[in-house]
Amino acid sequence: MTPTPPATPLLSVSALRKSFRGTPVLKDVYLDVAKGEVVALIGPSGCGKSTLLRCLTWLDPPDDGFILIDGQPFGRALVGDTVRRQGRREIDRLRPKIGMVFQQLHLWPHLSALENVVRPQVVVLKRPREEAVARAQDLLAGLGLGGLEDRFPYALSGGQKQRAAIARALAMDPALMLFDEPTSALDPELVGGVLQLLRRLAGEGMTMVVVTHEIGFAAHVADRIAFMDGGRIVEDGPARQVMEAPADPRLAAFLDLIRSGRPAA
Repeated sequence: MTPTPPATPLLSVSALRKSFRGTPVLKDVYLDVAKGEVVALIGPSGCGKSTLLRCLTWLDPPDDGFILIDGQPFGRALVGDTVRRQGRREIDRLRPKIGMVFQQLHLWPHLSALENVVRPQVVVLKRPREEAVARAQDLLAGLGLGGLEDRFPYALSGGQKQRAAIARALAMDPALMLFDEPTSALDPELVGGVLQLLRRLAGEGMTMVVVTHEIGFAAHVADRIAFMDGGRIVEDGPARQVMEAPADPRLAAFLDLIRSGRPAA
């Protein structure tokens, strides 16, 4: 029997580098994410986790390395022996495949919750407004925001804003969702609701990379855990294995700090 060739990763990152004012932040990052996989990205503050997510969306263009989305080059392409940076149109064509929910959420304050979800569909996807409104209403209702469509961000709670931001990202029908510390700005009583929502998305097969300090989420929901330190992914493996038997002493020390309740600086 002919062996089945391995599936192309939905996201493939190789040798990614990024510096700010001459200071290296990402140093040869490698990461593959399969379709339907949930990867939790953990590590101490300042190790490059958020910068990696911004590079993956090309909001902060990487200095070197390659990103493939479902096998297609994103941002930089190798043509023969020459590296070619893609133009804005090429980048914008693939960018909607990646949804991102930022720590700061970035909801437009002058638009209602409904319009925050409708506007990107109409402007970026060129989706007819009637279709975009129907999609937005379905998502908001499914995320527990039914009846709040006309509220502006200032009139929403932290958890409601988080859900509106997630609805806006999902409305673009992304192949991959990126979450940057989705619970960091929430009051403790709201954290559980957002984690439950992420568990639901994982159960529905959404491919996700989640930067998180919620070790319980990483252990019980993520398929894999990738640990970053000093701008590199230094350990990457099945969630249970990484949690129970970390191979790298830096990861073991980091987990001990988290479990003890001390900040992982």
